[in-house]
Order: sequence, then structure tokens, then C-alpha cells
Amino acid sequence: MAFHKMSMSSTIIVLVMFLLNHQPSTFVRADDELIRQVCHNSEAPTTCNQCVKADNRSDKANTVGIATIVVDCIKIQANNLQTNISTLGSIYKDDFAANRTITKCGELFSHAKSDLNAVSQDLKNGDYDASDRSIFNALLYQNSCKNQCKNNPKIIITSHIFYGFKMYEELSQIALSILNRL
Repeated sequence: MAFHKMSMSSTIIVLVMFLLNHQPSTFVRADDELIRQVCHNSEAPTTCNQCVKADNRSDKANTVGIATIVVDCIKIQANNLQTNISTLGSIYKDDFAANRTITKCGELFSHAKSDLNAVSQDLKNGDYDASDRSIFNALLYQNSCKNQCKNNPKIIITSHIFYGFKMYEELSQIALSILNRL
């Protein structure tokens, strides 16, 4: 029951964040066909469509705008994962090794979020190679955290966190595939 409430709360928070995102955009109008085409060319078209169409900027986004929206979805996943993993810290507060792993994960996600913020700026500047490198680095940080948690036999990764890792990876692959076509 607690997991269901936590899952529902996270879903509502993500939806509200998408709906309240009123950043000014300078993108040209995109139609559903462009979104469909860009997302269809990704490894996870359903996830791509859900992410892009949930953002109020999508109707004005070109391909770079769609990439920016996907990066924002990755940022949301990074924030959620960092929060959910740090919550595990209270469970393992008396286990030094597990707590150290969880603390390290928090640091890794801080680095990942810095890289993702750089991606947003690089996309605005048209530096797609730098964007690609930063997304790749952010994905490496996430994978490092996931592997450290998996390799610590005392840490139990909840299905909610496991799903967050999966979404983060899918969204990162989507962003990389979009950038590879720019």
C-alpha cells in the first residue's frame, strides 16, 4: 500500500511538473507528425511520446526542442531517483557500507544533473556534440550508482527505484538517438 501511494505520488508530481513548466520557447511549431517521426526513430517510442506530449512546449518544438524536452524528462527522473535513493539512507543508517554507497549515489546524481543542465545550454547554443557527451556522461553516473547498489548485497532496490533507473536509461537513449540525427 505504501509503495502504491509513493508510486502514485511520484506520478502526480511528474505530471504537475510537466504541466507547470512555463518556460519561454523559441522553437518553431511542431505537429504531431514530427513528434511521431522523431519518437518512432528512438529505441523507446512510447516513452518518448509520453514525455514529449506531456510538455506544454511540444506543440511549438522542432527537433532540437523535442530533444530539450526529453532532457528535461531525464532531469525529472534524476531528481526522483536521487530523492528515492537518499530515502534508502534512513533505512541503512546503521550500516556504514550501505550508507556510504547511498551517499555516493547522491553525489553521482549531483554530477549527472550538472551534466544534464549543461546539455540544455549546449542545445540552445547548437553544440550537439557537447550535448551528446554530457548525456552520455550523465548516463554513466546513473549506471555507476545502479551498479554500486546492485553490488552491495545489503541494499534492496525497490521496484520503484528499479523502474526509475529503467526510465532514466530509456530517456537517455532517446535523447542520444535524437542528437545523432541532428
